[in-house]
Amino acid sequence: MRNRIATLVLMFLVTTMTNAQIATKKFKNQLNFTPNQIATLQTKRMVLNLDLDKNQQEAIFNLKKEQAITRQAMRKAMLERKLNGTLPASEEIFQQKSNRLDRMQQYKIAIKKILTEEQFTKWENIKKRKHLASRRCNSRQTGQQKFKRQS
Repeated sequence: MRNRIATLVLMFLVTTMTNAQIATKKFKNQLNFTPNQIATLQTKRMVLNLDLDKNQQEAIFNLKKEQAITRQAMRKAMLERKLNGTLPASEEIFQQKSNRLDRMQQYKIAIKKILTEEQFTKWENIKKRKHLASRRCNSRQTGQQKFKRQS
């Protein structure tokens, strides 16, 4: 009886680990998209949600492409820093966060110029829903971690 239970537990663990590895491989493959591909996918998603016209599509595509190029450069710098094993100083972290907020403000202003008022409010609502959903997901994860620590 104990052998059967041990075998079932072992099979469950192996299956779980295999699924986790497959999921991370899928995620890593998505990171290899070019800025054009990322911009195209994000623009198409916005077209579906907001019913954009051709001029708006082109403007959003260019905006998303610039954003993807910036993110790719930042990701590359972060990976290099990680490989070198150097940690950024607190002043550098502050500057990065400040720059990120500046870019977010510029992006919102650019989006507001491109979209109509109705589309902009719909875009903000979608953005808020996504933010709340991610916060709920993160709180569930931290709740699970707290539970594990207590036991």
